[in-house]
Amino acid sequence: MNKKRKIRVLLGGILTLALVVTCGVVYQSGSKSTPNEKELVMENEEDSVDQAIKTEERAEPEEETADVNTSNVEGTRDEEEQGEENQEETAEQTEETQDETVPDSEAASAQVTEQVEAALAPNLNFTESSLMEWPVNGQVIIDYSMDNTVYFPTLNVYKTNPGIVISAEVGTPVAAVANGQITSINENEETGITVTVDMGNGYQAVYGQLKDVPFQAEEYVTAGSVLGYVSDPTKYYTQEGPNLYFALRKDDTSLDPLQYLP
Repeated sequence: MNKKRKIRVLLGGILTLALVVTCGVVYQSGSKSTPNEKELVMENEEDSVDQAIKTEERAEPEEETADVNTSNVEGTRDEEEQGEENQEETAEQTEETQDETVPDSEAASAQVTEQVEAALAPNLNFTESSLMEWPVNGQVIIDYSMDNTVYFPTLNVYKTNPGIVISAEVGTPVAAVANGQITSINENEETGITVTVDMGNGYQAVYGQLKDVPFQAEEYVTAGSVLGYVSDPTKYYTQEGPNLYFALRKDDTSLDPLQYLP
C-alpha cells in the first residue's frame, strides 16, 4: 500500500510539474504576442497619421487654389469698384469742366454782345449848339417857365414848369429828339409812363404821358425812333386833354426845350 501511494504521489507531482511547465509556456507565448500586437497597433496608428498627413497635404493645394480663386474674385471686384470710382471721378471732372465752361461761355457771349452793341451804338454827342427834332407835331399849350409861374387849368393853379406840354391825339407816335441811351422807364403819378434818355455830355431828354414803349432801359435809340405813343392824360391834365410832356436837362438843371428846337 505504501508503494502504491508513493507511485500516486510521484505521478501527481509529475502531472503538477507538467501543468506548471505548460502554464509557463502558455504564459510566455502570451507575453511574446503582446508586444507584437502593440507594435501592430502602433504601426496602424502611424499609418493613420501618415494617411492623415497625406490627406492634409492634398487638401492644402485645394485650399490654396480656393484662396487664389477667392483672391482673383476679390481682385476682380476691387478692379470693378476702382473702375466705377474712376468713372465717377471722370464724370465729376467732366461736370466741373462743363460748369466752368458754361459761365465762361456766358461771359464771353455777354462780352461779345456788349462789343456789338457798342459798335452799333449811335454817337452820343449832344452839345449846346445841337438842335433837336420835334417829338410830336402839336401846339405847345403850357410853356417852359422856371423864372415865373404859369397856369395849369386842371389844377387851377400857377406854378413853375420845368418842361413843355404839347397837345397831341391819343396814339400819336412820339419820336426821339436825338441819339441817346434810355436810362430809365418809370411810372410817374403826374406824367404817367415817363422815359428818360441820355443824349451825351450830361444832356437828358424826358418824355411823359406815354404808352406802349417798345424799348427797355440801357437800350440805344436814334433820332426819329418811336419811343412810344401818346396816352390818355393823367388826372393832372384832364382839362388840357391828351398831350406829351417834354423836358430837357443838363447835369440835372432844367433847360428851355424851345431853345433847342427848330
